[in-house]
Amino acid sequence: YRLLLVGGCETDEDGVSKAADCGISAWRVLSGSPHYKQVTSYEDDIRTAQRRGLLRFMNLRFYSRRGTEQDGVFKMNLSPDGALLAAIHFSGKLTIWSIPSLRQQGEWDQTDQPGYDEINPDWRLSSEKRKKIKDKESYYPLIDVNWWADNSIILARCSGALTVSSVKTLRNLLGKSCEWFESSPQVTSAHDGGFLSLECEVKLVPKRLRLESRPDDEDEGEDDSDSDDETSAKDRYFSYLKQGLYFVTEMERFAPPRKRPRTITKNFRLVSLRSTTPEELYQRKIDNEEYGEALSLAQAYGLDSDLVYQRQWRKSAVNVASIQDYLSKIKKRAWVLHECLERVPENVDAAKKLLQYGLKGTDLEALVAVGKGEDGGRFILPGEVDIEIPYEDFLSPDEEVDTRKEKEAKKRQELLLLVNFSKLTLEQKELCRSRLKLLTYLDRLETYEEILGGPHAAEQHYDGEFFKKFRNQNIVLSARTYARESNVRALEILFTFHGSALLPHRQAILSNFPETTSPHEYAFLLPEACYKQGTLKILPWNEQKHREEDWCEKAECRMIVEPTLQDEGEFLYETQPELLKYRTTDLSVDLVTDWYLSRAQEIEKYAMQVDCALSLVRLGMERNIPGLQVLCDNLITLETVVYETDGDRTLTLKELVEMKDIEKLRLLMKNSSDEKYVRNVYQWMIPFLHRCENQSPGLANSLFKEYLVTLAKEDLTLPLKIFQNSKPACQQKIIPDQDQLMITALECIYSCQRDDQLSLCYDILECLPQRGYGPETDKTDALHDGVDELEQILSVSELLEKHGLQKPVSFVKDTKDSVEEARKLMIRLTRHMGRKQPSVSETHWKELLQDMLDMQQKVYTCLLADTCYEIFTESLLCSSSIDNIHLAGQMMHCSIWSVDLPSSSKGKPQYRVSYAKSIELVLAASREYFNSSTSLTDSCMDLARCCLQLIVDCPSAVQEELDLIRALGYLEEFGVKILPLQVRLCADRLSLIKDCLAQLSTNYKQSAKLLGLANLLRVAGDDHMERKGQVLILLVEQALSFQDYKAASMHCQELMAAGYSKSWEVCSQLGQSEGYHDLGMRQELMAFALTHCPPNAIQALLGVSSALQTQILYQAVNYQFLPSEGGENINTSGASPLISKDTEDETKASSSQSADLLYWTTSKTMKVLSNTTMTTKAMLHAVSDGQWWKRSLTYLRPLHGQEFGDVLKSGPGENVAVEKQGCHPFYESLIADPYVAESEVSYGTYQNNSLESFAEVLLRTEKLTETKSEGKDLLPTTE
Repeated sequence: YRLLLVGGCETDEDGVSKAADCGISAWRVLSGSPHYKQVTSYEDDIRTAQRRGLLRFMNLRFYSRRGTEQDGVFKMNLSPDGALLAAIHFSGKLTIWSIPSLRQQGEWDQTDQPGYDEINPDWRLSSEKRKKIKDKESYYPLIDVNWWADNSIILARCSGALTVSSVKTLRNLLGKSCEWFESSPQVTSAHDGGFLSLECEVKLVPKRLRLESRPDDEDEGEDDSDSDDETSAKDRYFSYLKQGLYFVTEMERFAPPRKRPRTITKNFRLVSLRSTTPEELYQRKIDNEEYGEALSLAQAYGLDSDLVYQRQWRKSAVNVASIQDYLSKIKKRAWVLHECLERVPENVDAAKKLLQYGLKGTDLEALVAVGKGEDGGRFILPGEVDIEIPYEDFLSPDEEVDTRKEKEAKKRQELLLLVNFSKLTLEQKELCRSRLKLLTYLDRLETYEEILGGPHAAEQHYDGEFFKKFRNQNIVLSARTYARESNVRALEILFTFHGSALLPHRQAILSNFPETTSPHEYAFLLPEACYKQGTLKILPWNEQKHREEDWCEKAECRMIVEPTLQDEGEFLYETQPELLKYRTTDLSVDLVTDWYLSRAQEIEKYAMQVDCALSLVRLGMERNIPGLQVLCDNLITLETVVYETDGDRTLTLKELVEMKDIEKLRLLMKNSSDEKYVRNVYQWMIPFLHRCENQSPGLANSLFKEYLVTLAKEDLTLPLKIFQNSKPACQQKIIPDQDQLMITALECIYSCQRDDQLSLCYDILECLPQRGYGPETDKTDALHDGVDELEQILSVSELLEKHGLQKPVSFVKDTKDSVEEARKLMIRLTRHMGRKQPSVSETHWKELLQDMLDMQQKVYTCLLADTCYEIFTESLLCSSSIDNIHLAGQMMHCSIWSVDLPSSSKGKPQYRVSYAKSIELVLAASREYFNSSTSLTDSCMDLARCCLQLIVDCPSAVQEELDLIRALGYLEEFGVKILPLQVRLCADRLSLIKDCLAQLSTNYKQSAKLLGLANLLRVAGDDHMERKGQVLILLVEQALSFQDYKAASMHCQELMAAGYSKSWEVCSQLGQSEGYHDLGMRQELMAFALTHCPPNAIQALLGVSSALQTQILYQAVNYQFLPSEGGENINTSGASPLISKDTEDETKASSSQSADLLYWTTSKTMKVLSNTTMTTKAMLHAVSDGQWWKRSLTYLRPLHGQEFGDVLKSGPGENVAVEKQGCHPFYESLIADPYVAESEVSYGTYQNNSLESFAEVLLRTEKLTETKSEGKDLLPTTE
């Protein structure tokens, strides 16, 4: 309508409308000035015009008579549809107006309003609020109004009362009572089925808190201002008097007390009120725990009262009273059973009562009723039992109890006949399942009571949370948990009362005890065997039941209700499938034995606690379980090793079992100290040996012996302690058997590898029984013989030790029958004496000889006395002492004619080493000295000579050694640095000659010395020819390498004279040397080489020989051509100077005329010759020229006369100038530089100097040329 409704004070005018009179006016909004205009009705306008003057006067007079209080509107609100206006007046009046007419629809003064004077019942409970009740009239008026709907209004009062009332009658639509808020709440209009109310709670801070917060304030004026009205008139009078005096005098004395300011807190709340259904309200009442109102609502609206009892039941603790007050009043069976099954009370009695209550509701009466469909889902209790007391009175007399039980049993039988278990409905099956579960829970509760220690202890220690878990838990899992916690008592109770479920898994559960728990703690849970009628059987566990079997637990019912039972123990074997074999209700002895064995090994393996494993095995043996002895023995051994001997703390049973018995024994005794050794033998070793003996008879002795023998190898100290405690005189012997004692002692002494324990061996020997002690048998006699032999051996060992040659006793025993070893020992003994520094005297040597002979007689009988003498003598020779060598000489036959000398003391001749053996010993010693020398001047070389000089007649072998020593002197002279041993070892002695030659280039000239050295070195053995030949060959080769052809020629002539065929090669080398000019000698050498060379070298040598001969012939021809020039040419062309010298006489003898005649024929040839080289090949090339032959032949023809022949035939003209004195060869040695003609008689070798004619020379030259060219250059023979 675009109206503006204004409320204010009521008017004093008369004749105005009712609304205007009450102070309510409506204004219309205008678009222009004055923008608003009051809305009036036609009747109002007429009335106003007629009575304006008179009424104004009357009204004024009338109004002035009314009281001074003026009413008015202070709160207005439009209804949701805008048709009605609600207004609250100052006086507390409520008016309802229609819009837009502003006609009054209703009016209620404060006193006419229903429930205006109600006061909040909470105020009566608070002392602070109680003061408000005295001034309660001030809380009656309305403070706020709003609309719930078009026809219902929300009213709020100063008292905090809030109602939703009808517009017509003002009846409270909320019910009998209003809703209470804090004083003077404000409300909103309704929206979406509810409205909001704003309230403010005002609280004064308590006086005590104010004092604490402001302790410095004065004490006066403590009373709050609101307590002023309680003061008496007298007090008020004095206070006014004080104020007056203070006003006049302003003295502090009369100053009024200062009022303490109030401290208040304000809490503002916005509360929502909503419309709801009875069900919602009912639920809200229950939620707010307003159970009385909720039950009233339930009765009023016919709602389910079970909800109230259910909430009360759940909110309250479970006890007999709560069962009686709440649970028993709930009709719904499924809910009650659920609570009985699911809720776990906080004390044991309540838990028991709750389960028993559930059982009563699942008995046969209920089952039958459910089957007939008469129950309607209700919780049915049996027979005449009073609902108010749903539990049995256990305090009734015995007779009454018995009678009652009989009646119940009879009734149960009748009811059972009514039930056909094969045709149960689903509800009946569910009821049976619930009963079974309740029975299980009840059994578990009683078991839990037992575990806690009985009913009295259970009250104190009962844990609801634990029982909730325990009663639902798989009983096998519970048993396993208790086993793992080592709760033996609990496990025993479980086995006793839940045997059917647990005993098949008994071994698997026992295997879950911690390996660290001592088996003695759970010993009474272990299986036990006993003999029944001669057979070993496992004793069954003594089972008990909490109660008799219920009807629903019988097979006929259980098979229908729970056809497939879950295997509760299956989880036990998932991680340990090896335990599956022990799952049985009827344990066999073998199975139990197997369990004990495997469990003990497990304990040892996982916990390394041998004592626990051993305890288990011993407990098994106490319980007559067979087959545990071997494991028990091993565990005892392991326990001893780990806990007592400290042998190896980490040793496991598996490792011990894999060890051999002897290794176990060593481990037991490994860490025993010497002081406690014997005690430990008695404490550890002997029990161990007894255990071994029990397992395998005869094993103990062999083990003990092996152990001692092994010890003895390293040290006899500990075996000695054992033998000392096994003497015949000992009371408690470690080794009681005397034969065994001797066997072990002998073996120990002979096994000892050390050479410094002879005294201990003697100590052991003293521990052995004497001959004649104890029974005598062949075995004992043989052992005593062995002991006697040991005594002899020990004496020999003592002798060896005396001479500084310590040896284990076993060495003497092992070598007593070995000639070779005995010999080596004697040698070592004597050599050891020889090496002593300073060297020992002759007396000591003779003492050693006597000891050696003693050893030979006592032990080393395999060795001859002669051998001992030989060894002794040899050691004297090798002792590096001249005195000892001379002493050895006295003990030997030093020549082939020597004889034994008679002994000085006894008639028996003194022993001396045979001549042959003496030579052998001397040679051996001298060679040893020689070989150890560093040079000829070494002292050892003197010792070698001294040894060799002992043999007077010096046989070849001795001479050879002496020669070798002399040879060293030659080698030193030649400058060869070599060890004497290298000289001896040199297989090719010729190489030493080569070394001599290599030292200095001129050494080859000392041929006599080198040949002497070769003889001393026995080059080529005893073959003198071969030796000389080899050395001369070396000399020739060395001379050739230095082009000393004279020396080479001399040695070659010696070789040719000796006819040494192997020298053909060096002879051929010299024959082919171009630098050697003696062509005749060369030809002779080539002839020797051709004679002795192998076939394959003949051709090459022949070629060389032919070339040489051609060269000689050519020279002869050449001298005929031009003697003087030829000689020069030959010399200048490099021909051998020897050849020139040999043919010089012929050249000089030729006449000058012949030379002139031949000059023109040979000019060409001379030209060729002047250009030829030194080599024979080049000369032959020149000779093979065809022109040369023609000219030579033409020259030959006219010279068939005597001249050329005379030239050739004439003798040599060496002394033409008569520069030397000629003489007969006989006087040659008397004259210095004589001349002996060739024609004179020669006193040397014969040489045929046949003279050839020139023609023969040419012919031979021609034939040699043909040979050279292999027949290609043929010349006419006729020429």
